[in-house]
Amino acid sequence: MKWVRQLSVIALGFSLLGLTSCRKAPILGILLPTSGKAATYGQSMSDAMHLALAEARQDGSVPAGFKAVWADSASDPQTGVAAFKKLVDESGARMVIGGCTSDVAEALLPVMKKKRIIVLSPSASAPDLTKKSKLFYRLFPSDELEGVRAGTFLYQGQGKRNVLIFSAGDQHARGIEPEFRHQFEQNLGGTIAGRIVLTDVNWQNDAADVLTSAQPDAAYVIGYATETVEVLRFLRKQRFSKTVCATSALYDRAVLDANKGLVEGVFFPLPSFDPQSDKAGVHSFVKAYRDRFGSDPDIFAAHAYDAMNVALFVLKTSKYLETEEILKTMQFGVTDFPGITGMIRFDDYGDVHHIPIMYIVKGGKVLNFERYRKQQLQRIKDRLLSLTRQ
Repeated sequence: MKWVRQLSVIALGFSLLGLTSCRKAPILGILLPTSGKAATYGQSMSDAMHLALAEARQDGSVPAGFKAVWADSASDPQTGVAAFKKLVDESGARMVIGGCTSDVAEALLPVMKKKRIIVLSPSASAPDLTKKSKLFYRLFPSDELEGVRAGTFLYQGQGKRNVLIFSAGDQHARGIEPEFRHQFEQNLGGTIAGRIVLTDVNWQNDAADVLTSAQPDAAYVIGYATETVEVLRFLRKQRFSKTVCATSALYDRAVLDANKGLVEGVFFPLPSFDPQSDKAGVHSFVKAYRDRFGSDPDIFAAHAYDAMNVALFVLKTSKYLETEEILKTMQFGVTDFPGITGMIRFDDYGDVHHIPIMYIVKGGKVLNFERYRKQQLQRIKDRLLSLTRQ
């Protein structure tokens, strides 16, 4: 019976070899808006992901056999769905970094469910996305947090009581506006002077009428960077010199650099990434990004950089590269992951809770407002002290 035992050993060897070889190759799909209205965000995210991948290859943290497959959503839900289907069907990826805008992310949810694909979004922020799908994870704070932060800042931080809202009317705006209004109107007692929808043909005439009749002491612009700049241009023509608050979507480095005069003095909330931070991880990322691309990284680059590093970690540490196993790693393996946007840990819905803080544009730079305010107060104190000594 010796030959039977030998055959059994040989069979077991082939069986184990088969189990080892059946582990799928670590393929990561990447679906970014590299064309269309969100192309500037997509380019920033693409740059940061390539940087993260280059660093990971250099330090050996890329899983063996790793392959990244890239596709363009064109900033359009229908195009994004078609590109997503083609990407996962042809590559076999079970995990995708994508759904970067809320409208594209929303459109992907049914396809994700059908194909059992996990999506990690660097930047989609509509509140209910993670509640609609257990396969959808994101690093960017929900619009609920941003809307509440902006409402609190305008009422309590700036003493504004009458605000005119400019809304793009899209998925991004629909996520933020209700939370802002609930906080500013219902919780704090402020007044909304009017609501201007930027897709209306006569929005500028309507806004001019409200500015004249209601005399709002602040404007809140809920739109992407190019739309916000259009509103700022209109407000400057109307000689509106009062407080203007925008959304985190304004933090588009290319748009800010091209419109320094218009964006000067504008406030907006951002998640916890601070490019001026002296923390080692943040400092090294900002320097590496600046050296490679010639500009400072924006908030979207920061979250994309973290998304790539999280994805590499998940693909490397998951026992099997099947959906259920990757889900386990996302939920229980990513614990206090050291991201440059803060410690990353997903809650039961797939959200990361990083509370937004307020920033201001000054001299073309995006500055932490609290830090800027303290520095200004210190300069005043120093100036007064120097005068008393004269």
